[in-house]
Amino acid sequence: MTNGPRIERFDPLQATETEFAGYHAVVAASEAADRPGEPGLPLAEVAGRLIEPLPGMGPAAHWVAHRGRRLVAFAEVHFPEAENSGIALTDITVHPDERGAGIGTALLRTVVPELRARDCRTVEGWQVVVGTAGQRWAEARGFRPVRAIARQALVVPGADRARWDVPVPAGYRLRSWTGAAPEDVVASYARARGAIHDAPLGESEYRWPEWTVDRVRAAEADFRAQGIEQRVVAAVDEVSGDVAGFTEVCLHPRRPDWAYQRDTAVLAGHRGHGLGRCVKARMARWLVAERPAVARISTTTGEDNAHMLRVNSDVGYTTLRSVVGVRQDLAELAARLG
Repeated sequence: MTNGPRIERFDPLQATETEFAGYHAVVAASEAADRPGEPGLPLAEVAGRLIEPLPGMGPAAHWVAHRGRRLVAFAEVHFPEAENSGIALTDITVHPDERGAGIGTALLRTVVPELRARDCRTVEGWQVVVGTAGQRWAEARGFRPVRAIARQALVVPGADRARWDVPVPAGYRLRSWTGAAPEDVVASYARARGAIHDAPLGESEYRWPEWTVDRVRAAEADFRAQGIEQRVVAAVDEVSGDVAGFTEVCLHPRRPDWAYQRDTAVLAGHRGHGLGRCVKARMARWLVAERPAVARISTTTGEDNAHMLRVNSDVGYTTLRSVVGVRQDLAELAARLG
């Protein structure tokens, strides 16, 4: 295509302020078009995530497309490790003014050789907003929806804090910590983290991590290295002293007004007592008491996880919109693209 975009690798460690600003402009325009009403990512947060990917995402590779001197689209691929090696988590984003011109497909075609070189089997995307041009584009290129996800938020100003007055169920006590699980509960905490395996993942090839004490400690170290504050509220069984359930929230240094609700899980033998709601309610109260700048706690929840959706609603989360996870085998994708 003679007058087509120029596609090239993008190295965040070598990028200039102008290049980051161009990248952010595509992010901001796409968010405004596809997620109206949601606060957008600030430039510093976009640049920070590019320079240092969030813990658990694996290494990343990036490409950008320019039309003239203007950055108009990008491709971002993360390569998870351990049980999820072989999956390429791929995000293709095109500025709304440039959609429909084949730029996204050209970027995807450019990415394929790298995915082959890294022995990927599957390409998945988790940020496709339902009903948008992105969903139509993905399906036209053979991606099929494999998981429905609700984007949710608890907006602190105006929240009904009476929802957080949840008594601790009989037979349990709550413990909370920041940064590192206490030595006397870290083993049972690792086991409780494994209860997330019961949360449905649809037909995604992604698998929940296999948690061990060593893996817990490694994850905690990764958060500390990035200056991310990890908070955990755990429900402890009074008889055994073991963690029966927990919830985890992270605060990123570049965004003090925003908290990210991560995993919440309760071991099967302790379900039915309201522990999930209890720990989430205590987390909300603890968080806003010590971090008054936090205005929003965001999370994503599988739309087939009716129990967690109900817990979130009870605590005050509202659903912003639906997104889908999409998937395609790499060999099939390469054949389609030619």
